Amino acid sequence: MKNPQTLAKELAKIFPNPDLQTIANYGCCAFVLQWALGIEQDEIDAIITVQNMRKKGVIKTDCSVKWYEAVPYLIGRPLKEVKYTDITTIKNIKKRTIVLYAKEGNAKGVGHWVGVENGRIKYNPLKYSENVEKGKPVEMRELIF
Repeated sequence: MKNPQTLAKELAKIFPNPDLQTIANYGCCAFVLQWALGIEQDEIDAIITVQNMRKKGVIKTDCSVKWYEAVPYLIGRPLKEVKYTDITTIKNIKKRTIVLYAKEGNAKGVGHWVGVENGRIKYNPLKYSENVEKGKPVEMRELIF
């Protein structure tokens, strides 16, 4: 799974569809959740998984992740806790973690989610994100099992 959100954007241009457009615009956190859980699949299957998550109600229709519903749906085991932490750097993040990058001036919680491991961005559902290139890490989600 390389850049499924980018593929969703390309497909939405060819096949206009409101569901696909929503995933293309807002699916980053749901894609990064799959990566964080070690789910390896191609881009099309990742897009289908996000749409199925929307249909099952384990993420909201706007693709906002419902952590305690989405994790068991994807891997079949419960999530004990999600730690929400404000951050300014990723250098101390060792294990697979979901991180929000945001540009200066964005509202709180608005930006682009990426996967971080060993102090580096290891997974980005977009080929290019202005929030990543011109922004900084501002929040992380740590999944506790």
